[in-house]
Amino acid sequence: MNTQDLIAQLIQKAPQKTPLRGPVWLAAQLVLVLAAYGLTAQFFLGLRPDIVAQLSRLAFSAEIVLLVLLIFSSLAAAIMAMYPDALQKAYVLKIPYVVFTLLAGFIFLQWAVMPPDAGAVLPVTGSHGMECALCIGAVALIPAALLFFLIRQGASVAPLQAGSFAVLAAAGVGGLTLRLAEANDSLLHLAVWHYVPTLIFAIIGAVAGKWLLKW
Repeated sequence: MNTQDLIAQLIQKAPQKTPLRGPVWLAAQLVLVLAAYGLTAQFFLGLRPDIVAQLSRLAFSAEIVLLVLLIFSSLAAAIMAMYPDALQKAYVLKIPYVVFTLLAGFIFLQWAVMPPDAGAVLPVTGSHGMECALCIGAVALIPAALLFFLIRQGASVAPLQAGSFAVLAAAGVGGLTLRLAEANDSLLHLAVWHYVPTLIFAIIGAVAGKWLLKW
């Protein structure tokens, strides 16, 4: 058998893999799925009774916008991470980290510099501490698993980053739904029981991605 015949035979025996869909198609599908999942989670969690008044507060609205940006930027980065060259848009992989830093900095700035907001709800006693972290993790579990499954269909050369993006997007959904449901605007509570756990979940996702997303 000559070399050309051998190559042709090996090609025929090689398992056929379904071509990866384009990033726009993948993003549209994931946005629809995560939106449906988030709305379902919100239905069970409910909305805080003062949601309309809170949305008129600049600090609350800015936090919600940053959470939405965290979800979408992490989702976009997770999709780009599926391609070995990130479709020559490597800067997209840095955006989720920038957004999370802005979100953490915004919370810290309010706590350290800005006076207490008159419209903020500050419970006299601490409540729903660990429960909040567990709620974010529980809500994030299914979308994180979905994103991990999707990323495995690609050929990521940065599994650690890809895992962190998957969990950041999923935890962002959990954090957003909980923020809209819980009537607690204590900055210390938000930092300790919302955003520190989100960071920890992202680190766990990165470690999991190193093992689950490698070729």
